Amino acid sequence: MTETHSHTGSCFCGAVQYRLRRDPMFVHACHCRDCRKQTGGPYAINALIERSEVELVAGEPVRHTQQTGSGKPHDIWRCGACGNAVWSDYGRREVMVFIRVATLDEPERCPPDMHIFTRSALPFTPIPDEARQCRVFYDMTDEWPDAALARFDRLGTRRLGA
Repeated sequence: MTETHSHTGSCFCGAVQYRLRRDPMFVHACHCRDCRKQTGGPYAINALIERSEVELVAGEPVRHTQQTGSGKPHDIWRCGACGNAVWSDYGRREVMVFIRVATLDEPERCPPDMHIFTRSALPFTPIPDEARQCRVFYDMTDEWPDAALARFDRLGTRRLGA
């Protein structure tokens, strides 16, 4: 992915529409049990991007807060009409969101950079042999490209997993 592409997306009914002004910093497919329950699928594909780079084109998503094992809030932003999750904010950082890649108009443009929490992946959901994988979470310094780390560090928030 390059830094110059924008992406558009929406909820299922189209009431909430958004645009990403640039490519995400990193994309991961999360196989944890929470993501499976929340999406109803075998994993969630999340595109991590600065909140300031997400432009609402139509509608206003509604925050729903979930409790996590860490005790930190997990805010899921959903369409008020159809209930579709469009992004999350893990830990209520408020400067970064995790876009649900499946809500993008062209999700194939944002394939996962890594599969995480593969220890709980469903055995009938294959992960490509060439895919980068981590049994739990990863060390951002080891896995993220330098340019993405620089963007993240400009947010002034704690590193993921910390």
